[in-house]
Amino acid sequence: MARYGLGAARANHGDSAHARSSRGTGWLKRCVPNTFRRCSGSPSGLAASLFAIGLLLLVTFGSHAETCDYVAQGPDTTKSLPEPKDPASRERERQALMEFYDALGGPDWIERDFWGSNRPVGQWHGVTTDADGFVVTLTIYDNNVTGPLSPAICKLQRLQTLHLSFNKLSDQLPNGLGECRALKNLWLKGNKLTGRLPDSIAVLPELEYLDVHANDLSGPLPTTWDTPKLKIFRADDNRISGNLPPQLFRQPLLEEMFLHNNELTGTIPTALSANLRALLLSNNKLSGPIPEEFGTLKKLTDLRLNRNQISGSIPASLAGAVALQVLRVDNNRLVGPIPSGLGKRLMVFDASHNPGLEPTR
Repeated sequence: MARYGLGAARANHGDSAHARSSRGTGWLKRCVPNTFRRCSGSPSGLAASLFAIGLLLLVTFGSHAETCDYVAQGPDTTKSLPEPKDPASRERERQALMEFYDALGGPDWIERDFWGSNRPVGQWHGVTTDADGFVVTLTIYDNNVTGPLSPAICKLQRLQTLHLSFNKLSDQLPNGLGECRALKNLWLKGNKLTGRLPDSIAVLPELEYLDVHANDLSGPLPTTWDTPKLKIFRADDNRISGNLPPQLFRQPLLEEMFLHNNELTGTIPTALSANLRALLLSNNKLSGPIPEEFGTLKKLTDLRLNRNQISGSIPASLAGAVALQVLRVDNNRLVGPIPSGLGKRLMVFDASHNPGLEPTR
């Protein structure tokens, strides 16, 4: 016992065998505090001390062993993930996922842990399920997902987030995506998508965030928009053409819209969401005047209309956009005076390359 306890510790500090022997069992007189009235060096006292110390070690290491055993076993994560109670629903969810997997080159994905296995689908790579075991999120970005997106994904009736950015999705988006009625976030940026944005996406009732930028989309945007919860729309860096849809600009919760680096034509709508904070329309072919209505937007911080064919004057009403910090109207066809004091209060103001503008006095 002495060798395991204090003796072993002292040996580690270089005690000689003779030194340890000369001390004998005197260290036991310190024994366990408050266990006995006194600690004796006599054989009977020694026996009692050894018994007490042995009992203490047994309790300590026994408890530790039980704890280690519990930690080693750990929680059963397989049983902790629920699955739909209805067998038909459970099979429908699995089948929809496997259709998605087979159609988009699943065997060649970079990560595909547990796909196609008997494990709960919540353990499959990129899949998140709700408390009932239904799929709510597919997050499989930058994973060599290849091919056209199938509308079969909408068989996942509770799907809220579809995140497939930075893959190799190709061809047109299917109009059948409109069947994903619970969809809140559709993130498909950085793929090889072509063709028009489907009309059905523009009427998804729960849609909050739509991101299809950095693809090869073309043609006009949908004209009918009924997305009452839409907050952010990104479709920049494509080849989208045609006019800006007035209904899109009137979506009540719309906060940010990025449509720069496209081929849009026509004028900027005048009916605007009161929640608009950022509007980027740079590098298109837009014409007509800057709407006076921008000056009524109290939350607008970033307005970029540069590199278009916009004409007329810079509205004096922009002074009413009290939160405005960035205003870029350079490289257009603007004329007339710059509103007094407008440039001084902004963090970024660029009205260069408008030959008809009068310099600020």
